[in-house]
Amino acid sequence: MLTAVYTIFVFCLIIAVHEFGHFAVSKLTGMTVHEFSIGMGPKLFTHHGKKTDYLLRLLPIGGYVKLEGEDEASDDANAFCNKKPWQRLCVLFAGAFMNFVLGFLIFVLIFSCSEGITTNKVGKVVEGSAFEDAGILAGDEIICIESSNGKSSDIHSYNDIQYFMSKNESDSLVVTFRRDGKIFEKTIVPRYDESLKAKIMGFMPLVEKPVFSNVISSSYRQSGFVIKVVLDTFKDLFTGEVSFSNFSGPVGIVNEIGSAAKAGMSVSLLAALLNVLSLAALISINLGVVNLLPLPALDGGRILFIIIELIRRKPIEKEKEGMFHLIGFVLLIILMISITFFDIQKLLVKWR
Repeated sequence: MLTAVYTIFVFCLIIAVHEFGHFAVSKLTGMTVHEFSIGMGPKLFTHHGKKTDYLLRLLPIGGYVKLEGEDEASDDANAFCNKKPWQRLCVLFAGAFMNFVLGFLIFVLIFSCSEGITTNKVGKVVEGSAFEDAGILAGDEIICIESSNGKSSDIHSYNDIQYFMSKNESDSLVVTFRRDGKIFEKTIVPRYDESLKAKIMGFMPLVEKPVFSNVISSSYRQSGFVIKVVLDTFKDLFTGEVSFSNFSGPVGIVNEIGSAAKAGMSVSLLAALLNVLSLAALISINLGVVNLLPLPALDGGRILFIIIELIRRKPIEKEKEGMFHLIGFVLLIILMISITFFDIQKLLVKWR
């Protein structure tokens, strides 16, 4: 029951914020909006406004803003198709933008409630570690890491360090750090830790007390980190480094929300809520990134057509664009069915 409540809350929050982005910018640019709906399927509630109907539907798995002239020609001067390209582009981008804003605000709440914020500064150097051998001291700020195979990453948070280490197996690393305003470089050889089953550099990060400035900066960096991981995951999918079966759909997300809630409940109700909100932030930012990919049936695909229109200085025929999105929608449905199949398969393995 608790899983169902948290799941509906997360899905409705993310969907409502996304669709509100489209809705608000549509209204601001004077477009004719027929419907603003949260959820799909049978109607639960309808409010008839002066120009727009507001609906709540049974299934919290989607939503939509129905605009005049979005998928067809229209004589209405305020139709989507008759507005300037930049106005249409803003409407399409607004949904994903609001997902980024939601994720950022959730991280602000989480960091504000935390006991401390982990940084990319060295808090303590482990005795006998690679960091100690290199002469790296407590208080040094790690700003870049480069592996022996030439891969490097700018470091803005402790997450960046962990992510780089998990993605790059290397015998040696060049660590760039800031000390007293000066930049230094040291080559270190990470050592294998039996208990962690991984190579480590040998330090504990500095944990700072939450204040307004580091809460905002940490929330911004965490949002950027999630975007980077999502884009890297898609890149790894296309290069074959990540299996398609590792992706999660609605079934997998419900399971993760339930796990996050149960883990938090073992501590307190607030911890459960913060765990669920943390997952909601990840899902929201993930949705924002995915929606902006230049793929058919997604906002990014529609934005691509507007960019082409700006380059050509004339729109592509509605029939061709419609066919492009129709094919994309069918492929998207097939993709969701496949992901759901893998989600159920993983659950069955887990329950055995």
